[in-house]
Amino acid sequence: MNRSFGNLFCVDLSWWNRQTAWHTSIVVVLMLCVLSLRSDIVLAQDTLPVDDRRSKVFHSEIDHAPHRDAVDRGMRWLSSVQHTDGSWGSGAFRGSVAVTSSVMMAMLSAGNTSESGEYAQHVDRAVEFLMRAVQPSGLVRSDEAASHGPMYGHAFATTVLADLIGECRRKELPNVISRCYALMESSQNEQGGWRYRPERGDADISVTSAMLIALRAVADSGQQVDEQIVRRAVAYIESAQNDDGGFRYQLEAGAAARPRTAAALAAIMASGFSKTSSVDRGLKWLETHPVHLVDSDGYTLYGLSYAAQAYRLRGTDAFDAFRKDIFEPLMHLQKSDGSWSDPSCAEYGTSAAIIVLLMENSPSPLFAR
Repeated sequence: MNRSFGNLFCVDLSWWNRQTAWHTSIVVVLMLCVLSLRSDIVLAQDTLPVDDRRSKVFHSEIDHAPHRDAVDRGMRWLSSVQHTDGSWGSGAFRGSVAVTSSVMMAMLSAGNTSESGEYAQHVDRAVEFLMRAVQPSGLVRSDEAASHGPMYGHAFATTVLADLIGECRRKELPNVISRCYALMESSQNEQGGWRYRPERGDADISVTSAMLIALRAVADSGQQVDEQIVRRAVAYIESAQNDDGGFRYQLEAGAAARPRTAAALAAIMASGFSKTSSVDRGLKWLETHPVHLVDSDGYTLYGLSYAAQAYRLRGTDAFDAFRKDIFEPLMHLQKSDGSWSDPSCAEYGTSAAIIVLLMENSPSPLFAR
């Protein structure tokens, strides 16, 4: 099934399109309860029904994978460095919404939710942290000074919270996602992009790509998303594509770079509204300018996590080639304690590495073609 935005926007029944038989059964039970007015079949008023499909999918597909040990070691390390407030991050990124959300996405990719999985309690504490970080405006922020502003964190938090819909009992979660989306809608600039702060100022490819993926997650969660907001974001990103196929940082003339090209491709491919020519040219550029583990620009794992998503969306052959080039050297970079280094912090580096290793098996609808 094509999980692009085109199948999800502004359709009242998009929630039904997203779900499989497990969710249909839940809805049928609820309808019967209402119709029969039975007082002995009621849900707790402060929770929503959940399932454990993510854990089942994960264990069925990765239990015997060669990178399973590396993932397990990384997960154990991440679980050991979570702060008491539920956040992750160290140094200048301590308590970062962006880092915490990235670690949560890694944990979800490894078969955990706030309700099931070996690290369910860790995910649940992180959900609480993100919920507390939601401002009256809908902005999700903590101390994001090290990342220039809160919009990276807002995009990552919106993505992971929306991805938890159907797998988290918190009744307030849909409302939180709606508020997060409203903030994104109100801060998109006239060109179609976003930058570091929740205001209609200038824009860049990195933040806009993160926002576009968050919009896809919101749509996947069953909430209505204005198609025009997405089309403008896609148009902004495609306008920053150079003649050689790579993507520059902003609309002004500039050189292409590997990490931002990977991010741009992952975002527009997830949207379902990208031009085939833009994707083809971008992937051709990325294949001749791959993200290297030895790159010294400080964005290696950031770029690899987006490249993994782009190649998964491209198809099996593309991802197989990516895996053969990256997985083995990436596992060799894992430290003895289970972590991976990154210029930001090891918590982000480890989560990004796990996301790369699990991309092929991730049950998230974000990565479904």
